[in-house]
Amino acid sequence: MDKYQLFHQLHHQPTGFVLANAWDLSSAQFIQTAGAKAVATTSWGIAASLGLADGENISFKTQLALVKSLTEHLNIPLSVDIESGYSNDPQQISQNVLALARLGVVGINIEDSDKDTNALRSIEQQCTIISEIKKVLNENGFGRLFINARTDTYFLSESPFQATLKRAKAYQDAGADGLFVPGLTNIEQITSLANAIDIPLNVMTMNNFNSAKAAFAGGAKRFSLGNSLYDLVGNTIKTSLTQIEN
Repeated sequence: MDKYQLFHQLHHQPTGFVLANAWDLSSAQFIQTAGAKAVATTSWGIAASLGLADGENISFKTQLALVKSLTEHLNIPLSVDIESGYSNDPQQISQNVLALARLGVVGINIEDSDKDTNALRSIEQQCTIISEIKKVLNENGFGRLFINARTDTYFLSESPFQATLKRAKAYQDAGADGLFVPGLTNIEQITSLANAIDIPLNVMTMNNFNSAKAAFAGGAKRFSLGNSLYDLVGNTIKTSLTQIEN
């Protein structure tokens, strides 16, 4: 079984899986050593580790350099958070994804929020982006790369569940392999959404939502840790130094 097959299988097993997010090579290696079957990057953690705010404030060149170091040293599948694709042009976004695919990543997260306007892209625009990514990957032999379509409806929409449901079906039809809904924490809504789509549902830990077991019972297949490990490391350092000083 190769890395693509393993990553897809993790999303279609009877129970879900927890996906930890790294921000540099050492954190990714710690996650691998801990026995994780796959690892993902966290855009928030990467930006913060470089003294920047999240939101594509690091260059795509910097992103590529980091991913290259990860794929060269990791043995487990790697999925990359590419935020909104570092462009609003579907062709440019697809070329960015292709560059990552050529480095050996097995999956991506692609957001539907526009970094220029801080609003949701139209459904039509995001579907065009997903379709173009899929097309370019297929044309270049990377058709098995897992496209996780992230929707920011729970951060930017006044009626998030209905907006999510509408976008979920559209993104699925456009070629997405999975749906990622950060901010979705209501178990009943997780179940309703999971039952309404034919692709795996991914949710993320939040301050008031940290039970992967509950998410899986609700129908989610992937539980992302987001920037929680980065925050944990920072808090551990602060606590340790305080204890030493006292």
